[in-house]
Amino acid sequence: MLKIMGVLLVIGSFTGIGVTQRQQFRRRVIALGDMLSALDLISAELSFHLTSIPDIVAKLAADSRSSISELFQPMQQMMQHDDGLSLTFKWMKAMREYGTSVGLKEEDILILCDLSEFIGKYDVQAQLNSISYAKTRLTRQLDIASTEMKSKGNVYRTCCVAAGILLVLILI
Repeated sequence: MLKIMGVLLVIGSFTGIGVTQRQQFRRRVIALGDMLSALDLISAELSFHLTSIPDIVAKLAADSRSSISELFQPMQQMMQHDDGLSLTFKWMKAMREYGTSVGLKEEDILILCDLSEFIGKYDVQAQLNSISYAKTRLTRQLDIASTEMKSKGNVYRTCCVAAGILLVLILI
């Protein structure tokens, strides 16, 4: 009885590791998709309503359905403080500090930090062009992440289950 429980625990823990790895791939795909939606919202607000960036960030922070609202909430808090820091600095700081916690990788964060150089600084058309360029780059990242999730996600899960079974066989 004790051996059976041990076997189940070992296989279950290795399976859990594999599933967690697969979830990290899925989380990145979701975060990139949500970020592309957020950039669409920013573009629409800038071009049609001429909404200010702090107001747009407040809308994005209030959207609880999005996985990246956790990224825009601290950004909104930083923007509410009049500490003399630029919008670019606050955008980059939020991206760097909270980007990985929502599932973005370093290369995704760099794309969004590049975008901060244009957001809120130039005329609407220049901002829209930079957003469009960032969306193109993030779309490529999303394609790569989707491919990785489909190929590597299943491999991680399967390999971890197999490693658990192999460990059990070795220990028995």
